[in-house]
Amino acid sequence: MRNLFAFRHPEWTLRRKLFGYMLLLAALLLLALVSGLFLFGRFDSVGKNIYESLDVQMDNFEKDISTHLEGLAAASIQLSLDTTALLESYLAEQGISFPELNDSQPQITAVQDRMLESLRQKLLQENCSAAFVMLDVTVNSSLEDAAFSRSGLYLQQSGYNSLNKSTLLYRGPAEIGKQHGLVPHRKWRLEFRTDMFPSYSQILSGAMPPLEEAYLLTDRFTLPGTSEDAVLMAAPVLGRDGSFYGVCGYEISSSFFKTYHGQPTKIRRLSCLLTRSDEAVLDASAGLSCGVSQGYYLEPKGTLSIGKVGEGLRSFAGDGASYIGVSREIQLTPNNAPYTMAVMMPREDYDRVIMKTLMQNVLLWALILFFAVSCCMFFSRHYLAPILKGLDQIKSANRAQAQSSIPEINDLFVFLAEQDRIHEDSLTVLEQEKQTVQNEKERLAREYGHARLVYEKAQKDYLKAQDDLLEAKRELDRLAYSRKTEIDPDDYQYFLTGLQTLTKRERDVFNWYLEGKTAEEILELAGIKEGTLKCHNHNILNKLGVSSRKQMLRYAALMKQQEDAGGAS
Repeated sequence: MRNLFAFRHPEWTLRRKLFGYMLLLAALLLLALVSGLFLFGRFDSVGKNIYESLDVQMDNFEKDISTHLEGLAAASIQLSLDTTALLESYLAEQGISFPELNDSQPQITAVQDRMLESLRQKLLQENCSAAFVMLDVTVNSSLEDAAFSRSGLYLQQSGYNSLNKSTLLYRGPAEIGKQHGLVPHRKWRLEFRTDMFPSYSQILSGAMPPLEEAYLLTDRFTLPGTSEDAVLMAAPVLGRDGSFYGVCGYEISSSFFKTYHGQPTKIRRLSCLLTRSDEAVLDASAGLSCGVSQGYYLEPKGTLSIGKVGEGLRSFAGDGASYIGVSREIQLTPNNAPYTMAVMMPREDYDRVIMKTLMQNVLLWALILFFAVSCCMFFSRHYLAPILKGLDQIKSANRAQAQSSIPEINDLFVFLAEQDRIHEDSLTVLEQEKQTVQNEKERLAREYGHARLVYEKAQKDYLKAQDDLLEAKRELDRLAYSRKTEIDPDDYQYFLTGLQTLTKRERDVFNWYLEGKTAEEILELAGIKEGTLKCHNHNILNKLGVSSRKQMLRYAALMKQQEDAGGAS
């Protein structure tokens, strides 16, 4: 039966089965894991993916804003130059000065008539909601509040997305507007009011050439008589002699901003905000916002407090709304403080994405776990069960007749039988070795007794050597005393006195000699030249009253012996 099984499945050895099943299991698990991660896009964290998406939208938003406002700034400067040229040409033709336009309605109307068509063409050419020119004159300076009243033109567009845009006259002579086919705005007025003109005092204070450094973006304000909010890209109108003629520029209304800067994105209800810079809060009421190019967005309102979320994201909360997004500072004009740009999504959308991802991950890992358990059960049933059966047969007393479907286990049965035989032979050999070890133990005991006697004799010899050492020391002390009597007391006393006169460097050299240092070592330690060392040697010998280094060391040895004797006493 064993040979028949081996004949039918000669290739399915234990090693091959183990390798094949585990390789299959690992490959299937890896395939399922990678497929799931690719399917659900989970190679990166959700927060990181959201941050990267919002950061890309921020780059697009910043590029759109910067390009748009730089274009309007250049257009405002050109409008200022064209207005100056037209105005000074008219003044030259009439032979009057600019201040003489005050209280002269015919003259002011004639100037506005010349300006209107050019201003309308510029309005249609630029990406804006309105264009204006406000002159520093008024038709009647005797009227109440005439100090705030200024003549000029203010043209607005209606229908930002239509191909046939219509133009409305918001400020300026209605008769002139009608002659040029313009419809007066429902809140039309003849003149501007500087007290309602945003950032007018700042424009006035900076009205000096060059124009490239005089333009600015005004604060957000509500157009008088309307509910529309807007900002102005404004530049002063200056004469060739630097005279202030007025202000001109372009309007960006909140409606135009939403339409023009709507962002193409896959993020639902994306909100983009441009407002004054503040590290702690975002004041949405002072800025302009937009959302997706085609769709609904949650418009930020009021004051939003700023917090940190992680992964580079920030939270913006206030007035019943909460957002998650990114923010960045941007410098728009040379005369404005930095602005803050924020790109964000509603907090509930962010939480929904997080929860959806969490549920997908849970489902993914549940599927992987189920797949792994199923594979292991299959592995256990078709592979481990025969192995366990074979192990039970091995533990039985009748394993000599046992058979298994696994060739290696059958080989193991044969191997164990051979091992049993070898074990019996080994027991016999071990008994013989045990007797040999016992004999060796007795021999070692005898040798230990002999070694003990030798040790005791060596101990006695050691004690005798100690006594001899003490006797030699006493003899050495006697010889040292006799050597002391050979030294002249006066010379020795002069030596001791001379030690007190040594300089610090000479004392260091003296001590090094006492320590047994050579001249080469002292040169290296002191960092001096050989000639300097010879000079120190000469001075030391003279001050100590000795004729040689040997005599100096002899006196020093005697001095040390006396110090040791004094310390001992």
